Amino acid sequence: MADVIDFVTREVSEPLSQIDMRQVIGQDGHYAGQTWLEAVTDPQYKPSKMDFAFRKYDENPSYYFSGEVKNDMYFSSLNGGPWYCDSGGNHRTVVAKFACEHLFRESGNYPFVCGVLKHSYFADLEAFDLFKKLLGFRDRGIHVTVQRRQLSKDSVGRKNTFEYESTFFVADFRFDRHNMRSGWLSAQQFRHFAEHVLKHDGGVARIERLKHYWLQFVRGDFVSLILPPR
Repeated sequence: MADVIDFVTREVSEPLSQIDMRQVIGQDGHYAGQTWLEAVTDPQYKPSKMDFAFRKYDENPSYYFSGEVKNDMYFSSLNGGPWYCDSGGNHRTVVAKFACEHLFRESGNYPFVCGVLKHSYFADLEAFDLFKKLLGFRDRGIHVTVQRRQLSKDSVGRKNTFEYESTFFVADFRFDRHNMRSGWLSAQQFRHFAEHVLKHDGGVARIERLKHYWLQFVRGDFVSLILPPR
């Protein structure tokens, strides 16, 4: 299985941050697939919890705007796109959407929700898409896995930035069903390899077959992965 988190190359964590709820367009989990209005009028997950969240807002209207959230609402974005609520605060996100709109209509100023935890993820979606496609070539002798490691962490105030690197292991049985050629590839090398495989629908080009024989009989190399020409 492929998970986009394995293709994240940069992550920015911003605790106790502010968020413009107009930029929050959805959530993962409880009310995913519903409109904001449907989540209020006909909640598909525990209506009693939604009622409770609105009652708590009525009791303490400043909660969302005074920093009392204290990192207990989580929002994520991918590649600079809009925000989604995930992992915590699903009900309060719905409440906050309507609370902010109500205050905007009353005052003309749109308030920001304060004290949330934001995660900005930047992922190599091209490599992710190619990886998912190559998973379909397993029965043709190509096996792929991905591994991600952290390269660095940089902290400025409360803001933390993490840099990652994804590497790819390719096992290629197309030249010999009983022996594989394999190797670890960088993201750039993997994209080139995958594009070549897809272009030829998993077939082996003549020049690759010749290189296989040359490595095998001239160099005695039975295991090195054969990369397509640049």
